[in-house]
Amino acid sequence: MTQNAMQHAVRQTKIERARRMTLDERLAAGAQLYAQQCELVADLIAGLHPDWTTDQVRDEMKRRWKVARERDAKRLYRAGGVEMQDERS
Repeated sequence: MTQNAMQHAVRQTKIERARRMTLDERLAAGAQLYAQQCELVADLIAGLHPDWTTDQVRDEMKRRWKVARERDAKRLYRAGGVEMQDERS
């Protein structure tokens, strides 16, 4: 089995599993994914700034989420490192 075929099979398995989930299970999975994402971002920031305190890392996370929310609200997206206006409206 090629790597591409294996990736496709894994993706299909995940899709089928998600389709069988109840709404409560989906909501719980979403909350878990969000918590994991927060942990990953905190670990990334802490790795970039090993001298920072936990509070400083948390403040930087908040700043980054704020920037992302503002960018999304303005419908600005990055494509290939170039900022562009979203043409949906």
